[in-house]
Amino acid sequence: MSSELTVRAIRTEFTHILDTPAGRIGEQIALAEVLQAVGRGWYTELAPLLRHRAQEMTGVRLPV
Repeated sequence: MSSELTVRAIRTEFTHILDTPAGRIGEQIALAEVLQAVGRGWYTELAPLLRHRAQEMTGVRLPV
């Protein structure tokens, strides 16, 4: 399963949780943690998707 399909499946399954204030904060924390790992060379293939989602959530464009 591709990363994008996985993300869609998770968003669909957990919409009732992720679309709450606590869910959005939790998602932002998870994004920050995984982006820190990207900065250390892990999961680099996910970087564009993570940056895009972070920008969608915050309205702030992340540095590359």
